[in-house]
Amino acid sequence: MLPNFPKQVSEDNPPVNRTVQVDDGLYRYLIEHSVNEPEVLEALRRETAQYHMARMALSPEVGQFLGLLIALQQPKKVLEVGVFTGYSTLSMGLKLSQDASLLAFDKKQMWLDIANKYIDQAGLSDRITTRCCDAKAALEALVQEQAGTFDFMFVDADKGNLLAYYDLGKTLLREGGCMVIDNTLWWGNVANEEFDDKDTRIVRALNDLIHQDSEVDSSLLTIGDGLTIVHKRSR
Repeated sequence: MLPNFPKQVSEDNPPVNRTVQVDDGLYRYLIEHSVNEPEVLEALRRETAQYHMARMALSPEVGQFLGLLIALQQPKKVLEVGVFTGYSTLSMGLKLSQDASLLAFDKKQMWLDIANKYIDQAGLSDRITTRCCDAKAALEALVQEQAGTFDFMFVDADKGNLLAYYDLGKTLLREGGCMVIDNTLWWGNVANEEFDDKDTRIVRALNDLIHQDSEVDSSLLTIGDGLTIVHKRSR
């Protein structure tokens, strides 16, 4: 077992902030010099932009990063909570091996209908299964039969159940498995005391929980709206 090293950076030795501030010009450079977006994802992003909730969609650089994680880890069983129109689902699905599967939950069938259309176009219907359901209840049911069997999990869903998704997700992951959680900087609101709404408080609570969790290794990245990568340690 790994030793319990202190997790908190000491106040008398703060790190230097070397994180680049991304304005529109630098973001455009990042997209032009990093993202290689498949046509099916570009088409999905274009259709999604027509809806008033389009800001919920994953950005191309985050989708590509998710796909890279899948390519690196080569998981056989993947779980997704929160599909929306499927950009994240396809980003992962396009990198799945032939013998891998992805199970994805969302609470609105209209979004899944769009996702399924592009999943079919990409020829991934045999590897990706979407389900319209209450995600928390579905995860609780999975725990009864498939605890410790999933290799990878992506969470990008309602914030009200975020802590439950994390706890249930950890139970479903095998040792050495990986969970990725989106929106963990929550538009920067987590660091602004003026924001004290319920969702912001929940994201803060999740970040505190993960940071103090001795059963995982984790990193909160400043990509997109904040992306936390969690690795479930072996006992």
